[in-house]
This record gives sequence, structure tokens and C-alpha cells, in this order.
Amino acid sequence: MFRYIFIVLFFIGCSEVSLPQTSKVDSVNNNDIKDLKSTLNIYPKDLIAYQSILDDKKDLSINVGDSNMYGIEISRELKIAYDSYLSGDGETALEALKTLKEKTKDTKLLWQISFLEIKTYIMLGLGDDAVAQLPQCIQYEKESFNSSLNCISLRGELNLWLENYEEAKKDSSFVLNSIGKWELPTSFMSPPSNMDKLVSTTTAQLRAYTTLAGAYNQQSNYKESLHYSNEAEKRFNAIFYVSNHWLYGKFLNLHIDTYYGRANNLLFLASNKVALNYEENEYKKDFDTAVKFFEKIDYNKGIATALALKAQAFNKAKRYDKCNGAGKIALDYALKYDFLDFVWRIETLRGDTFLKLGQKDLAYLAYKRANDTINSLTGSLAKDNSKRAFGVGKDDITYNLIKLNIQNNDYDQLFENLENSRARAFVDMLSNSVIKVNSSNETLKDIYTLDKQIDKQRILNSRDITNVQNIKLLEDFISKRKLLVERLKKEDPVLSTTISIWSNSLKNTQNMLEEDESIVYFLPLKNNDKISYLKIRKDEVIKKDLDITYKQLDDKLSLLLRDIGVNTKTTRGLKVNKKVLNSKMKISVKDIDNDLNTKDIFDTNKTYIVSSNNIYFVPWGMLNSKRFSLLPNGSWLNFKDLKQKTKKDILVFANPNFGGELAQLDGANEEAIKVANIFNVKPFLGDNATKENLYNNIKEGVDILHFATHGVFYKNNPLNSSVILSKNSLPYYLSAKEIYQNPLKANLVVLSACHTGLGEVSNSNDIIGLNRSFFINGTKTILSSLWAIDDIGTKEFMSIFYKYAKNGEYSKGYIQARDYLKTKGYPSSVYGAFVLNGIDIK
Repeated sequence: MFRYIFIVLFFIGCSEVSLPQTSKVDSVNNNDIKDLKSTLNIYPKDLIAYQSILDDKKDLSINVGDSNMYGIEISRELKIAYDSYLSGDGETALEALKTLKEKTKDTKLLWQISFLEIKTYIMLGLGDDAVAQLPQCIQYEKESFNSSLNCISLRGELNLWLENYEEAKKDSSFVLNSIGKWELPTSFMSPPSNMDKLVSTTTAQLRAYTTLAGAYNQQSNYKESLHYSNEAEKRFNAIFYVSNHWLYGKFLNLHIDTYYGRANNLLFLASNKVALNYEENEYKKDFDTAVKFFEKIDYNKGIATALALKAQAFNKAKRYDKCNGAGKIALDYALKYDFLDFVWRIETLRGDTFLKLGQKDLAYLAYKRANDTINSLTGSLAKDNSKRAFGVGKDDITYNLIKLNIQNNDYDQLFENLENSRARAFVDMLSNSVIKVNSSNETLKDIYTLDKQIDKQRILNSRDITNVQNIKLLEDFISKRKLLVERLKKEDPVLSTTISIWSNSLKNTQNMLEEDESIVYFLPLKNNDKISYLKIRKDEVIKKDLDITYKQLDDKLSLLLRDIGVNTKTTRGLKVNKKVLNSKMKISVKDIDNDLNTKDIFDTNKTYIVSSNNIYFVPWGMLNSKRFSLLPNGSWLNFKDLKQKTKKDILVFANPNFGGELAQLDGANEEAIKVANIFNVKPFLGDNATKENLYNNIKEGVDILHFATHGVFYKNNPLNSSVILSKNSLPYYLSAKEIYQNPLKANLVVLSACHTGLGEVSNSNDIIGLNRSFFINGTKTILSSLWAIDDIGTKEFMSIFYKYAKNGEYSKGYIQARDYLKTKGYPSSVYGAFVLNGIDIK
């Protein structure tokens, strides 16, 4: 009774604790970055014992009707979202948040929903979706707190996981400079009336410090990282002190996420101490405490993260024996809970450690196990929680396997590893972007349904590893999926590449080559490595090395394109000067020819090129090339005998009506009419060049699909790269993503538009863009462009190309058209813009 009366008396008359004047902008400039150390303010209080926090019996569960630390009442949907997010079930969390968003107009609640959506996207590895949600989240926060600091700090965290470390540091520094020397009070005369704003400012501050610690840690700047992780720990200590105080804790309820954040900061703190050679008892305490914080909130994946980061810290510190021991513990834990997305990363780390110790055989086994684990995940659970984790990514595995295969002269295994990594990257890209190919194939639909069951079952199993029935159920699901994939491979081998790792053996691929054909397969190496490739012929494989690195080639290509007058415009109608003064060029076409040794590359009648790194963007048509085409992978040759069943010869779409938003293309109009006349058909022009007319007329498929319009490439979101049609007399962007989802079937696709051959090179060197979209539709060959194209030259190029293309001789038509433009005096920027991808019908 006495205690109750005291609390009532203490709380009479609420006060408001002053907050810093923070910036209201949602963008950060480099000029905003100051010397943060001058703004730091060290708490005078001693750190309270960890154990008092960890032993506290406070119920951390989120219950309907409670209020969170922002004063927002927990609804049923919000509870489901919180619980699902923390358990790793992102899809359920997003669905619950979507339902709640439709029910409310409360700005603060909408901010919380948007904020949690972004965190869920980060957890699922959907960076583009997280970035897209940020502007709305910022607006809600401004309306709720007159500040956008929490969202900017979250943007910093997102940049950290996307490896944009400088951007992460910039965002975090801006937040901390805006807050200045303000600190959360650790004693109160009365409960503040603005507790929600106190918490908002404090969480932004904590996230910013932790992000800075993480960014500097991943950049191996351990002293700076240690500084910020220490500063974060002081402030975490303050908020935990207030929350766990017998009295103050009555009006500050910490969310589980705060425990999660402190655990992560302790991991960075411990990792820094390892790298800086602190005594074992100093970093061991931090690692162990981080694990206890994760245990406190029943977050097993957090414990797996802690164990894995501990192994990484030893690896970075070159304490390889310690790394082996820690790695084995982390691996056993990940296997125990079926955290296969952790298993491959830990095995990759162990492989790196064995390699540093000179134990190549053990290193190869570790990399191979990592590779096999990834293959088992791909398709059925392809979402990575981040771009990279624990310092490794899937491309590291491929790189190290390649190096070891080369040292052992094992070209059969090298080819298999190269092909699997490309196929895996493509399937993961589709899965990470939540793209489902729209197909009438019932087997594919069954696989999509089963994938959801597998995903949810893995989450259930991670919560309870003792349930034998659940473990057996997951095994049954995976076995069933394998059978369905095998069925789909027989029904539609090209379509099967969207959901499974499909590749052929080196021997079988060689059998698909004619006597005077070859594959030039560039190896995905580091930028500063010398360029290497496999020259694959019907009866031999030879590894070739060039004297130029990928980085040097990139620099020379940039100079070459600048010198020949190629610009970055995204429109057609480029007017070129036919008189190019080679004497003023810093890099000549001959220089690139020599660097790439094209005489050796093109020493057969037909050459198929499998690109890697910046080889994707080499303008082969400008060089000393014979008949050639580019392939997405070596195994694609096995589709050479497949042909679309078509009812029409050609569909031509050109010069759509853009309603003044884009320049009309008179040259494209003339080109389309000329092409259509070759086939005696009527082109779709102006207002008729619509998506509706395209899909209504293509139906079962056509032999040739020709676009003469504007094209656009988005480097940051290549799946939005588009050819532009018309809709209601305005531009309609037909994107790579839409083409994946709603296939357009044609044997040959001609993208007579600008930048249509560009794409973004993903991990393991698959390229994401328009070309890949059409290949999955079953297209045999694609003619596309690397930069803005010339109207007149393009029209002449197409008139020659189609003399051969109408008979299926695509590569011959390409070379004939190119050579014709050469003899007509066109500069290389005109005929070199086009690149041929795929396989001839003849």
C-alpha cells in the first residue's frame, strides 16, 4: 500500500523533457557530416551489471491491448506482425501490416507500420522494396514527431546491409549531428509527457551509433568501429537502466527489438576487440552477453549470427586456429536448427581459413559443401537475409572453387561450378524480387505452392527442433519438389530454369558444338585479376590468359566509348558525325582488339561468348569479329533444337504515341515500315503500338517480334528496364519484370531501341535485364543495343539483317549488316551499338 501511494504522489504533475532541435529534411548532404567526436557526451554513471538485466523476469512478450514504447496500442495485426518479424516469417508480417494499414488513418500508427515494413524487407533481403517504402515512412515520421531522424537512421542501417558503407556512415553521421550532445535522462522529477518523442530520438541515436560501428567494422577500421560501438553501449546502458528501474520502468516499456539492437552492437564491440588483440576475457564477455540477449528474446537466429561473427572476427584477425574452432561451433549450431542459409556462409568462412593455412584439400571440401548447401536452398528458399553476411557471399564460393579447379586442371568440375553458380544466381534473383512467371503450366503452379509450404515449415522447425514429425514433413516437401522439378524439366526445359538449377555437363555441351564452332567462356574473377577464359571446342578445352585485368579493360572501354562519341542519352535519334578523327582518340578499336586477342577468340566459323564481369558490355561488333553471339550460359546451347510453335511471321511495333512526354521517332516509323514490307505485313504504329495489341496478336507466338521505340535501362533496378509502348496516347513502360510475369513468345526479338542490351551483373555473373526476360520466354535470339542508336544507320542495318534473319540465319545477317555499314562509312558507334544474343535457328 505504501509503495502504491508513493508512486501516485511521484507522478502528480507531468513534466516534459526537452529534446534537441532536429532537422526536418529527409536528404543528407556531405556538408552535413561533421566531426562526431566533438558532440559525444559520456554518461557519468557506471555501467550497470548485465546480469541484472538478463535475470530480470519482466515479460517481454507483446500482448494485444498493451502499448509499445511509442505509446501505440498493440492490435491483433500488430502483434502478429511483431511476432512474425522476430521469428523470421516475413511474408506473414507483411500481410498483417497490409491489413492493419487498410484499417487506420492514425499517422503515428501508419509510421510504425511503414517502419516495420522496411525492417521486414531488410530481413527478407528485398532492398529495392525497402528503399521504395522510405519516402512514405519519412513523411509519416515528420507528421508524428516533427523529425525524420528515425527513418534516416533506418536508411543508414539498410545501406549497411546492402554494403553501401559510405552512405550508411553519411546517414548515421547526419542523425547524430542533428541530435548533438543531447542524451536520454537517467532520472526524472516526474514522468515526461513526451515519452514517445524521447524514445523516438533515443532509438534513432542508438541505431545510428550501431550502424557506424558496423560500417567501420566491415571496412576493417576497427579503432573507429570500437569507438562507436562503445558510445552505443553507453546509451544502450542508459535506456536499459531507465526501463529496468523499479520506478522509471513503469512508464518506459522496451520493445524486444531494443534487446536485439544491443545484442548486435555487442557483437561489433567484441569483433573489434578480437581484431585489435584484446585479452580473451574482454571480448569473450561481450560475445557471451550478446548470446544471452538473444536467448532472452528466444531469437535462435541471433545466436547463430553471434557464433558466426565470432568466427569471422578470428578470421579477420588472422587467428586461423581460433577461427576453425569457433567456425565448427557455429556450424554445429546452424545445422542443429536447420539454418542452412547460415551453413553455407560458415562453410565458406572455414574454406577461407583452411586456404590461409595452406590446407587446399580441406578448403575445397568446405567450399564444395557450401556450394551444395546453396544449391539445396535455391528455389525452395532463395531469399538471402542480406547481400552478404559474415564477410562472405555466394560469389566468394564460386571464385575460390574456380581458383582451385584451375590449379587442379579439373575443367569438368570447373564448368559445372560455373554453370551452377549462374543458374543459381538467376533463380535467386527471381525469388528475391518476388516474381512469379505467369504460366499455364500446372507443374510450375504446384511448385510455387510447395515453395510456400517449405518456407513456412523451415520457420516452424527452427522454433522447435525436437519435433520429429515436423522434420519429416519438411523432408517430404523437399523430396516432392525435386520430383516436380524433374517433371517440369521434361515438360518445358527453358521454363524450369526459373525455379531450379539447371546445367549440362561439359561433355554434353561440347557434343552440341559443330566442328567449326567454339565457346569462349570468360571466368568470373576479381577486378584486379588478369582476364581468363576457357576456349571450348568439340574435342578440347584450353584455358587462355590475357595480359589485361578486368579493371584495366573497364577503363579502356570507358575511354573508347567517350572518344567515338557515345553518350548516355536514353533516346533514339542520335545524330552522329560520320567523320571520326581517329588521330584524336586516346584508345583505338585496334587497342581493344589486341588487348582481348580477338584473333584467337574468333578463330572458328562461329563463336559463342559466355560473358563475365564487364565482358557483358564489350561492343564486339566494333572489333575484329566473325560470326558470333552471346549466351547467358554454356548450357544454353542445349536448347538450340527447340523452336517456338508460331502462326505468324512477324509483329512490328514502332514510334508509339508518347503524348509529348518523349520525343516522337520519325526514323523508327520509317524503319518499321521498311521491315514490315519485307514480310508483307502491317506494322503497329502510333496509338496502335500498345501493350494490348501486342498481347492480343502474339498469342501462341510469332517467329519475329520487332520493337522500334525508346528504351530505358535502370542500373539500380534493372528489372524495371523497359521498351516503351503507348497507352491512352501516353508512354507505357513494358518492363523486364512484366515480361517475366507475362511471357511474349518469339523465336527472334529485335529491340531496336536504346540501351536494351544493358543489364546489371548479379553475383555469380548472371545478367539481369530485358534480354534475360525474353530468353525465359523461349526466345532463341535477341538483337539489342548497348547505347543510343542512330536512326538512319539503324534503318540500313535492319534492311540487310532481315535478308538473312527471315530465314533463321541471325548471326550471318548480323555480320553482313555490320560490314555493310562499315563500307558505307558509318562510324563504329553506329554499327557497334548492336549485339546479338542467343542461337541461330539455321
